[in-house]
Amino acid sequence: MHQFRKGSKELIKDMNRYIVLDHIRRHGPSSRSDIAKKTKIGMSTLTNITEEFLQANLLIEAGTVHSTGGRKPVLLQLNSEYGYTFGIKIEEENIRIALTNLHVKIVHQHEAAFPKGSDPEFVINMIVMEVHRILKRYELSLQHCLGIGLAVSGLINRETGVIVRSTLLGWKNVSICEYISGQLDRIPVFIDKNINAYTLAECWFGIGKKFSDFVCVSVGAGVGLSLVLQGDLYYGNFGGAGEFGHTIVQMNGYPCHCGQNGCLEMYASEHYFTNEGPLLKDQYESTLITEYTFDGVWQAFAQKDRLAQHLLQKLGVHLGYGIVNIINSLNPKKIVLIGEGMKYQSAFLPYAMETAENNFFAAANLNTEIAVSELGDDSWLQGAALLAMEQLFHVPIYEKQKDRRGSVWDKHS
Repeated sequence: MHQFRKGSKELIKDMNRYIVLDHIRRHGPSSRSDIAKKTKIGMSTLTNITEEFLQANLLIEAGTVHSTGGRKPVLLQLNSEYGYTFGIKIEEENIRIALTNLHVKIVHQHEAAFPKGSDPEFVINMIVMEVHRILKRYELSLQHCLGIGLAVSGLINRETGVIVRSTLLGWKNVSICEYISGQLDRIPVFIDKNINAYTLAECWFGIGKKFSDFVCVSVGAGVGLSLVLQGDLYYGNFGGAGEFGHTIVQMNGYPCHCGQNGCLEMYASEHYFTNEGPLLKDQYESTLITEYTFDGVWQAFAQKDRLAQHLLQKLGVHLGYGIVNIINSLNPKKIVLIGEGMKYQSAFLPYAMETAENNFFAAANLNTEIAVSELGDDSWLQGAALLAMEQLFHVPIYEKQKDRRGSVWDKHS
């Protein structure tokens, strides 16, 4: 258990610093008077904090705004080049990595493949090598890197930085954050489930701007769920909330890589094609499907292949029943559909929506809004970078947080 820092002037100062930075991060260029008004921090205290940040080059002036009289207010914003973070998504057979600035804008991104079933050490060494390569390309050193965020499928212990179990990767109890940080001059490394990373991006750049409570459902190589309550992600008791893909929808159904049988993931993700397709192939001798992936089935569907049509329709129906279970269990205001599979939504989403309409609340005309995310694939990496950003700019209320090298607090304290 973390030990709280004792109440002191230093803690209060750090808390005020955080409030100021958080306001500017969320609202963009702001004048001192506007910040003081919105944060309720006295102008004298605010001036001291902003001057400190300006001297440290964490904040920069961004022009002025119109004034009805007197001196025009100066706008302050984060210096995007004060430092950088990496957002990394570890997938089944490759890593996606992006260098981002403090505005979470992607400066550079790259993909690197590895053999399916690779051990953690191999992938970790690849990540370290890619970090060094990208920094060198932009003439940056490790000191310019404030933190790294990892997005991974599986059960994650965020506090210890351990992948407890990832059936997709075949890894168990991997202290990945410690290993990576140890090879990169103790840069702080943070980790979360991949869907939580994307949902964090939704909170900052997408649906979270309008809704403080919503559910994200991912469809692709697997099926996942992330729940946002009052603007914060809900993690559950062990940090594993959202294993929606491993809810049982078919008794004694297809075996799942998690060890159960009949999981939704086996019926509403790419796994459904590999499970059902070969069994039905003999009934569709003229099928054009050569590969049971989303892309392979989609290509055949585009040529009006009957087996492809059947598979995508059934996947949509199964997904729809999953959404019904979410609506009936959580009664959310909004459900946002995300993931690689949504590229092919026109072929299966109508069936999912039609099925989802028949839920408990619909009979009382209490409808749940269902929409497809307007963000792109880059959001996985931006969300991963935000995992680090959220920690690095958070007020250090625990003693342990004060020991992390590279935080924005240590840069100018």
